[in-house]
Amino acid sequence: MQRLFLELILIAALLNPLSMVQASSECSLPGFAGHYIDAYRSRGMVDDCYYQLIDDMDVARTVQADLVGLLAEDYRRAGYKVGLTDRKAQEMFGISRPLVGVLFKQMLQQDGAEIALDSATSLLVELDLLARVKSAGINQAVSVEDVARHIDAIIPFIELPDALFRLDGGNAAALLIAGNVGARWGVAGIPATVVDAQDLVERLPSMTLRLTTDTGKVLREGRGDRILGHPLNSILYLLEELRLRNETLKQGDLISLGAIGGPVKAEQGRRYTAEYSGYGEKIFTVSVTIR
Repeated sequence: MQRLFLELILIAALLNPLSMVQASSECSLPGFAGHYIDAYRSRGMVDDCYYQLIDDMDVARTVQADLVGLLAEDYRRAGYKVGLTDRKAQEMFGISRPLVGVLFKQMLQQDGAEIALDSATSLLVELDLLARVKSAGINQAVSVEDVARHIDAIIPFIELPDALFRLDGGNAAALLIAGNVGARWGVAGIPATVVDAQDLVERLPSMTLRLTTDTGKVLREGRGDRILGHPLNSILYLLEELRLRNETLKQGDLISLGAIGGPVKAEQGRRYTAEYSGYGEKIFTVSVTIR
């Protein structure tokens, strides 16, 4: 736990305070979404004045809704991301459940994509996994078995989130929610079709996920059950959150289930590859190069 804490604090410290986007002299919650969009597009940092205003989860949900509404004017929704699924990370941030953000189609790239390091304020790399919704019946799910019956594919996924806040304060989780849980980029591999829902339930927890670089170094590795005991539990948490928002899942929605281990700071010139074994006989992969 201490190692993960130190890694996340180091990442926060590496954010460039000189790239701060200036807010108006009077910060206000209604002005947050527009300010965040300015920072997002200019790859800057959110003004310090918002750190005191966004101090609880209810406020954070409200300003995230405003932010997502602005993003939706230019981008098309792809689905959702479930973040902080690691129990140790939740303890560090003082929360007891994952965080939920929105994914947009323009954020998602194909396997082998090249992404510029300077396309984000502080580009990170996470070993992740996507699930694709088969039908709206998933909204009535109350167990992982129910969820599995409404998933038609799992997809190798490297998420490349961004951090426009310093994450070293007591309200870091609220800031993450407000900032759409850091959604910036993601690279998706070839979908693995779900043929047998029960097979999905049984294999996902024991599936091995590994993140490596072109040097052969293993950065992150773990079993699927590192994600809330079972990766499909992420969707059950997501459904609870969507009920609070009066939203539902629909056919074709993509859901980022959560990361194995903490984020890695992206390095220019490096290629990152995620490997997935144990779901069927084939090893699935997805790669991204940082230029």
